[in-house]
Amino acid sequence: MKKQAIESTNPIFATKDGSTIFKKFGYSSTVRAGDFIYVAGQIGLNPDGSMPEDDEGQIVNAFDRLKIVLEEAGASLDDIVELVSYHVGLQGHLARFLEIKNGYIREPFPTWTILEIAGLARPGLMIEIKAVAYAPR
Repeated sequence: MKKQAIESTNPIFATKDGSTIFKKFGYSSTVRAGDFIYVAGQIGLNPDGSMPEDDEGQIVNAFDRLKIVLEEAGASLDDIVELVSYHVGLQGHLARFLEIKNGYIREPFPTWTILEIAGLARPGLMIEIKAVAYAPR
């Protein structure tokens, strides 16, 4: 089985030097391996690269970014079979995360692993979401 890296061309992922966040740090937004699509963790920055000051903005942005890269890979949120979310300060936003997640992820629900962590790659980030989707060609 060959793997295919799918690079996002969406301007939301552009860096100031004209590259993308994925090229800058040496990873792919999504990788297709057979009928499975593996999505790198998506964070909650605003489209202009600034950081929302509240949990809700970061959660919505992370799910929007997840949707974008899945669609670029030929899948949708409905194709997700595994969801993993990383949270800084989990108890402070878990209830709101669940409400927002349920607006994006519908039944039949994927598996879900939720982890509280000490921090993410950029200070102030509170959420990162990664996923695996099943999307036969």
